[in-house]
Amino acid sequence: MRYIACLAACLFLSASLSAAAADVKTAVFNLQKTAAECDALQEARTALDGKFGEQKNALEKDRLRLEKKASDFQSKKPTAKQQEDFAKEQREYGEKAQAFMRLLQADEQRVRRDIDEVISRAAKNLAEAKGYTLVMDIADIIYYDPALDITADMLAESNAVFKKIKEDLLKSGPPQGSAPSAPPARNAASPAAPQRGAAGSQQQPQGR
Repeated sequence: MRYIACLAACLFLSASLSAAAADVKTAVFNLQKTAAECDALQEARTALDGKFGEQKNALEKDRLRLEKKASDFQSKKPTAKQQEDFAKEQREYGEKAQAFMRLLQADEQRVRRDIDEVISRAAKNLAEAKGYTLVMDIADIIYYDPALDITADMLAESNAVFKKIKEDLLKSGPPQGSAPSAPPARNAASPAAPQRGAAGSQQQPQGR
C-alpha cells in the first residue's frame, strides 16, 4: 500500500513538473556582445574622449618624459639635486595619475550601471511582447538551441530603449535649478561588462 502511494506521488510530481516546463518559454542572448555594440556605449566612448582625452594625453607625455630621464641617468650619473628633483617629479606624476584613474573609474562604474539598466529594460520589453518567461545570458549556459538566440533583437531593443530615454529627457528637461542631465551611459572607457544572469518579465534592473 505504501509502495502504491509513493508511486502515485511520484507520478503526480512528474506530471506537475512537465506541465510547469511546458509553460516556460526561454530565450537566450549574448550579453557581452549586446553591451559592447549598443548605442549607449558608443555615445559613452565619444563623451569620454571629450572629457578625458586631453588629460590622458598629457599624462602619457609625462610618463614618456620621465622614462627618458631615467634612461639618461643610467648613462650619465646625476647629481644629488637632480636625483632629488627627479624623485619629486615621479611622486607628482604618480599622484596625478592616481587622481585621473579615480575619476575615470567612477565614470566607468556609472556607465556599467546605466547599460545594465538599458539591457534589463530591453529584456523586460521583449519578454512582455513575445511571452518569454526566462531570458538568459548564453555565457551561463552549457548548451542551447540556436533557435532560442535573440541577441539581434536584444541589441535592437536596447538601442530603442536608450533612444527613448534620451527623448524623454529632452521632453522633460532638467529639474528646475539643476544642471542639465545627460542620458544614461554618458561616459565609458571600455566595453562594459554587465553582470551575468537571467532576465525575464519579473527581472529588476541590474547594477554593478
